[in-house]
Amino acid sequence: MRWNKVFSKTGLLAVMLVVIGIGIFFYERQYCGAEQPARYETQQLRQVITVDSKTSRTIMWQTAAPESDAWVEYRLQGGQDIQKAAAQGKEFATDSGTVYQQSVTLTGLEPASVYEYRAGSGKEFSDWHTLQTDGGGAFSALIFGDSQSLDYNVWRQTASAAYANDKAAAFFINMGDLVDNGEQYSQWRSWFRGAAGLLPQIPVAPISGNHENYSLQWKPYKGDLYLTLFDLPLNGPEGLQKQAYSYDYGEVHFAVIDTQLEELKDWQPDLVARQVKWLENDLADSNKKWKVVLVHRSLFRYQDGKPNELGAALLPVLDRSNVDVVFSAHIHTYGRTAPFKNGNVAGQGTVYISSGRSGDKTWAGSRAKPQEVVFDNVLDQPNYMKLTADSHKLTVTSLKQDGKLIDTMTLTK
Repeated sequence: MRWNKVFSKTGLLAVMLVVIGIGIFFYERQYCGAEQPARYETQQLRQVITVDSKTSRTIMWQTAAPESDAWVEYRLQGGQDIQKAAAQGKEFATDSGTVYQQSVTLTGLEPASVYEYRAGSGKEFSDWHTLQTDGGGAFSALIFGDSQSLDYNVWRQTASAAYANDKAAAFFINMGDLVDNGEQYSQWRSWFRGAAGLLPQIPVAPISGNHENYSLQWKPYKGDLYLTLFDLPLNGPEGLQKQAYSYDYGEVHFAVIDTQLEELKDWQPDLVARQVKWLENDLADSNKKWKVVLVHRSLFRYQDGKPNELGAALLPVLDRSNVDVVFSAHIHTYGRTAPFKNGNVAGQGTVYISSGRSGDKTWAGSRAKPQEVVFDNVLDQPNYMKLTADSHKLTVTSLKQDGKLIDTMTLTK
């Protein structure tokens, strides 16, 4: 009798252990996956624009310590065939200490396809994120004016509101002055945090502004930190790669020009001249339906709207190349001109749009230029723009952070 009781208790305990073991096994398979690698922690994970978004994409991130075997795994969404691409690590010094960065450009992607990707090292993986390639057809993109801020939560709110209202956006452009001081790494961390809802999902196409070229002492600075943080296309003029570059998306060709002639004069005194010929050739080589040029500084004087030094050099190229739209930033106000060609407002020509501001800095002294048909100094709240384009129509819509419409313009061909 006593033995039976002991056996019964032992048998019951064994059954309970088996049941618990089976439960843990199925729980792990269902919720943790067959493999259970430790979580790979990426910092500032981001997609960066490439020359051809149909077949390639750059993925970058920071890590807490050096990584010698970091990589990206990717697959077609829902697929089982996982491919792997090794990342290139880089260490660089900042005022906040050493930064450890990884970068890899995925190539041979299928156009018009949705991929999943994750970063990894050893047996550790990050979460999966989506990546969509260009299909060559209609698309939308978000455009943000200066995001430099004292409080980067304002930038975060603008970026989040814009993306929430256009989840189909293919990529986003930041028009320069991403941060207030280009050498201060803490500001870059704040900028990345502000865009954290977008960067893992859609690529950024940034432009260097004058504030990217200020040192910690507020002196002219070559902008090395900006150029290191974004592995941009290398198809610009010799010696100016990543400062000037171009890329295609859908039926639009985008060309970026570095306009920091004041800050970079000691290193690149011929900055604008070296870009003029490149820009003309770059635009002539494109067979895209629409041509868009992106500059940080305006090509017109603030006082009277006449071409400034940049305008004198670039306007003839823009006119000859039949550029459709030029976006600028720098003055933290929104403005749109009538079509402008050969120095005059005309029924045809290039539309010039000042993009406004996505951060918290305003300029109350800004005034509309004579050729601008719409103007808003956006003192009440930040704004952003949405560009949509197909083979027949290009539309630019400017909205305030709360969604209130400022302006919309449509070009047709």
